Amino acid sequence: MDKLLSLARELNANYADQHPYACQMLLRAILDHVPPAFGQSTYQGVVANMPWGRTDKAYVKKLADFRNGADDVLHRQISSHPSRIDMHNLPPRTYVNALLQGVLVHLSAVPQPQGS
Repeated sequence: MDKLLSLARELNANYADQHPYACQMLLRAILDHVPPAFGQSTYQGVVANMPWGRTDKAYVKKLADFRNGADDVLHRQISSHPSRIDMHNLPPRTYVNALLQGVLVHLSAVPQPQGS
């Protein structure tokens, strides 16, 4: 959970500082990081198999579309063409907040092992 909190804090800081590349990469890291918290191996599994409410399911489903932007940021090599990535290419914060809230709700419902 500490890694997810750090990723979210870094995403917030980079968003405030208007760093679209860092935001794209951090969002991708968050999407790749959360599936095991839901007992899933992929983000698509999280979207498809969790009991999201109608609105939240729409939000977390749309987040998957932002993987392409992160792939572009991470893998497009240098060229003489101008970048197409800016802050407007990021998802609305309500999408990310729905996912993070879902993680918190799900983890609080998971029984914790008893200490010995």
